[in-house]
Amino acid sequence: MNQTLGDYLRAARTKAGLSVRQLGTLSGMSHGYLVKLELGQQERPSAEHLMRLAEVLELDAVELLRFIGVEPTRVLPSAQVYFRRKYGLSDAEAEDLSRVVEDYRSRTLEEGRHGKNNTEDGDTERSTDAA
Repeated sequence: MNQTLGDYLRAARTKAGLSVRQLGTLSGMSHGYLVKLELGQQERPSAEHLMRLAEVLELDAVELLRFIGVEPTRVLPSAQVYFRRKYGLSDAEAEDLSRVVEDYRSRTLEEGRHGKNNTEDGDTERSTDAA
């Protein structure tokens, strides 16, 4: 027997120990919408909604998107979700690590705009404008 999107979501929500109202709060969706989704009364839910539910319920977004006929070539989770899943971090730890990575990325992009480029051997090239 094929599982429906509603059955899949209900099982994931139950496994996560969440009520429909709690899932609504965490996902930013109304509990009424989620009830209709679980009962199969909501036709064509948006990919955005399914992606949010995948993140909150820690599900594979590709699996959810397949229910609505979307076959993404590659879907990456947010950095926070990745760190939480890959390294077993808490939400707070994953958020802190995500922030560190984003700060590093911002700094390296900013350095690149000011003429500092890394060479292959790790030394920093300097701009030769001042001769």
